[in-house]
This record gives sequence, structure tokens and C-alpha cells, in this order.
Amino acid sequence: MTSHRWTDRPAAHPIPRAWRWAADEQSRATERTLLAIAAAVALAAVTAVVRLAAGSTAAQAGEARHLAQTFALDRLGVLLDGPADASLAWLQAGLYTAATDAFARHASPLAGAREATAFAAAATAVLLWVLAGRMGLTRWSAAAAGTVAALSPLVVAAQVGLRPENIATPWALCGLALLWTHNRHRRPAPDLWAVLLLVVSVITAPITVALAGTAAWLVWRRGRRRLAQVLGATFALGAGLGLGLGGALSGLRSAGDGPDPLLWAGLDPAVAAVCVVGAVGGLFCFRLRPLAVGVVALLALALVPGGPGAGAAAVAAAPAVLLGAGVVERALAHRGRVGALLLRAPIALAAVLALVLTAPHWPNAFTADAAAPAPVAGAAGWLRDNLPGTPVIVDDGTWVDLVDSGRDPATTLRASACGEQCPAEAWVLLSPRQRARPVERPLGPSTLLAAAPTRGEVMAVFGAGPEQVAVLRPGTSVVSTEAGARARAGAALADSPRVTSHPAVAAALRAGHTDPRVLTALAGLASSRPVRIGALPPVAGEDAAGAPRRQVVLVAAGEQAEQVARYFAGQRGPYRPESVSTGPDGVLVRYPPGAPAGLLAPFDTP
Repeated sequence: MTSHRWTDRPAAHPIPRAWRWAADEQSRATERTLLAIAAAVALAAVTAVVRLAAGSTAAQAGEARHLAQTFALDRLGVLLDGPADASLAWLQAGLYTAATDAFARHASPLAGAREATAFAAAATAVLLWVLAGRMGLTRWSAAAAGTVAALSPLVVAAQVGLRPENIATPWALCGLALLWTHNRHRRPAPDLWAVLLLVVSVITAPITVALAGTAAWLVWRRGRRRLAQVLGATFALGAGLGLGLGGALSGLRSAGDGPDPLLWAGLDPAVAAVCVVGAVGGLFCFRLRPLAVGVVALLALALVPGGPGAGAAAVAAAPAVLLGAGVVERALAHRGRVGALLLRAPIALAAVLALVLTAPHWPNAFTADAAAPAPVAGAAGWLRDNLPGTPVIVDDGTWVDLVDSGRDPATTLRASACGEQCPAEAWVLLSPRQRARPVERPLGPSTLLAAAPTRGEVMAVFGAGPEQVAVLRPGTSVVSTEAGARARAGAALADSPRVTSHPAVAAALRAGHTDPRVLTALAGLASSRPVRIGALPPVAGEDAAGAPRRQVVLVAAGEQAEQVARYFAGQRGPYRPESVSTGPDGVLVRYPPGAPAGLLAPFDTP
């Protein structure tokens, strides 16, 4: 008798081999996609970290204006130059710093504002990866281009600065990525979004209009002429309405405010050569030609004397690196008459040699000399203690430092805003940025501060060498003309039998290092009572400027100290002290900075 085994489990049927292969292939495709996403995110993270590490380096030329506008939008909620002259880049950077509280998280305002460009550089790294895929390049080429762009000192220097071009680059690359397709008859929605992104990039930084050639090439080669005309007219209309002719010219001019692109190329000559070779070589490759057209146009603009050099180079830096990787890939994949082995060997050797020569210098991109805030901080403290309500003319970068330290924006005037209309009684703070500015662009309101040393008297100096910061009083300098009168009046006071002092104090009196108001007030006091001078305390920064000492300590105690204090507090006009205080050492009298001329007229002649 036959026995049967019963079970409620379904019979096991073998999965067809084709199905199993399809499932494995789908799983591998998913793994490759996840790996690609992880690689793109890693490149973006490395790019952002390197830019943040370089955020504390010294400010680049032309960066101060953008910093002041971004800081004002974040902290004050106003546009310094009014809505008519506002840049969309300032609005984007200001919104980012306000949303992330970037200024509060960094030691300097410049580093906080540069966080916005670090975020834009990270977005650019992701878009380079996407563009490489749209162009048909391998992921190895995309990874190589992203790594070089993240670490090369040339690209870091171009992307770290707070510039409209760095904020506009992701918008432009995103628009190009949407246009880069092999589907001739797809729906028009991606193309319209691409045009919108390109319009935003041009309004943000007009120099990105050079990439319009790339966009036009991508649309035209699909063979849909009417679509190309509609998209071109939409782009022209949007850019024209959003920017206008005046805004375009102003944006192109401001794009030239920056370092010489050749200086950036000197930071990494090998990568600079790869960028040029990639841009030119890409013109001869069907896959790379559309992007190469735009990059070549940007590089040509960067080399125009007096043109938008820095801005054009900043936009072209990352795409040019991608083109270099693409040219190398296409050369290695060549199967023509030259032969694969004959072509691969020299290219591989050149790539390895360039990597060995340049990679050791890449850490310099984010370990460059940092900006020294100590002189500006010292000047800010001097202004806070001595001129809290007096108008002071400064450059844009120093305006941010002073307002960030707590100074009233109403008494802190930007030279770029008031120009030759600045108040005549305003003091001047001359910073290293402003001393370097007239050399780069001699025209404009910067000439006001450039001529300040010949139109005023240096009252305080902080720092030394190229980082020196000076505070100048308006008017004609009286230091040299009154030095002799102060010396003669001081010698007469030191020789008076009613005045006693320490030898160091007597030497300072005879050398003419004492303020005329102090000398005159002491002579009046000595006419009624014996005077004992304890010290002539210096004020920080003023001895280095050669300014006379305006503080004096008179040795007195009890009722005598009160009488001396009442004597000085009762002075009128220019002889009224800024403060009079009594302490264990005696009576400290302090006069405001900047004595009027002519107080020692009787001592003008020997």
C-alpha cells in the first residue's frame, strides 16, 4: 500500500534563472546608485569643510563691500545702498546667515559670511557629479574632478571669497544639468525650470551670462528650433527685466574687483594647466563641447585687462576641472590610430607627476595667513573710549568690524557710501584694506581715504607693517608745527620752582611730548599753588603715532586733591578735560584727543 505525505506548505518551485539574474542586476543597480549618492555627498562634505577651514584667511580684494551688505541685511535688516542698487547675491547671503545664525557661530564676521559661499561650493560639487553623468563621463572621472576641485588651492581660493559669482555658480550649473539631455521630445517643464535657474544666476552675477552659449548649444542641437527660440526669448526677457542694462554693467564691473586670476593660477600651476587644456580640448569632443564653449568664454573674459577677471575665473574654476577630467578620460578611451597603450602611458605619467608635484601644496589652501584682527580691535577700542559719538569714516570691511564690536552705525560712515560728501568734521580710520585699494582700482570714493594721510593728523596707530591701522583727525596736521612750541613751553614748566616731577616726566615735558592743554592748565595751576606731577600716562596707540600725551596725574590727597579736581573741572572751552577723577595716586586728568591749533602761540618763536 502506498503512503502519501500531506503538508499545507506550497510546493517549492525553482525561480527561473532569468528572473534571478534580473533581481541580482536590480540589486546591483541599487547599490551602485547608493554608492554614487554617497560619493557625491562625501565630495560635497569635503568641499564644505575645506572652505570653512579657509574662511578665516585674509579678506580678498573687493570682498569688503559684499561683506558689509550681507552683515547689514542680517544684523540691521536694511540695505546700505538702497533697493535700487541691491544685488540678489546679497539677499541670498543675508538670508542664509540670518537663517543659520552664521555670524554668531564664527569668530569674525568675514568667516560667518563665507559660510554661505562654502554651502554654495558644496552644492557646486554635487552639481559637478550630476553634470558628469549627464555628459556621459564615468564615475571615476567625476570623483577625480570632484576631489581636485575640493582640494586644489586654485579652486579653493576662487570659491572661498564672498562674491556674487560664487553664489551664482550653483544656479547656473543646475540650469545646465536640466538642459543636458539626449531626449529630444521630452516635456518642456525641465527646460522652463532650467531657463528660470539661468535667469536667477545672471541676476545674481551678470558674468554667468557667458554660460548662455552652453545652454543655447544644448537646446539647439536637439533640432527643435521653435523650442530654442521660445527658451531664448524667455531667458532674454527674464534677465533683462530682472537686471537691466545698468545693473548688468555694474555687475560686470564689480566682477573685476578681486585678485588677479594669474595669482590664483600661481597657487596650483598644474591644475591651472589642466583647466586650460580641458577647456580647449573639450571643444574637439562632442560630449564636452557645449560646456567647453561656456568655459572658454569665461577664461577669455578672465584674461581681458581691466575686465571681469576674478569673477569670470571664479565661475570657470570648477567646470574647467571637470572638463580636464573629461578630456583625460576621452584620451584614455581612444582607440584610433595612435593606439591605446601609446596614448595611455604618457597621460597616466603626466597625471601622476602633476599629482606628486602639487598635492603636497594643497594644504596651503586652508592654512594661509589668517587676517589679523588685533589692530582693528585696538582701533575699535580706542574709538569706543575716546570718540563714541564722533562720526568716523571707514572702509566697508572695517565698518563691519566696528559695528560688530558695538559701535553705533549712525556714527560709522562708509567711504563708499558718502564719497566726497562725507562730513568735513568726521575722523578717518585708515585700514590695510583701504591702503591697498587705490592700487587696485584708483578711481571712485576710495580716493577719499587714500588722501587721508595728507589731509589729517595721525592720532593713534595700532599694529605695524602692512597690518597697521591708523586713526586720523580731520584738518591740517599740527604735529610738526607745534612740536617746538610744546618743547619750549614744557621746558619752561619743568624749570619752574613751583613744579616738581619725576625725571622721566621732566624729560617728556622738555621733549615736547605733552598736550598743549595740559601744559597751559598746569601753568595756570602752578601760578596759585605748588604742583607735583606724578606721571604722564600714555594712551594705547598714541605714542606710536607721535601724538602728545593728554593725561596727567597730579600727586595730591584729601582737601588738596579736591581743590585740584575742582580747578580742572571748572575749565572752559578747549581747556575743559574729558574726565577728572581722584584716586590713591592723586588726581587723574584726561583731555579728549586732538588739541586745537594755536594754544601755544607765545611759544611759537624761540
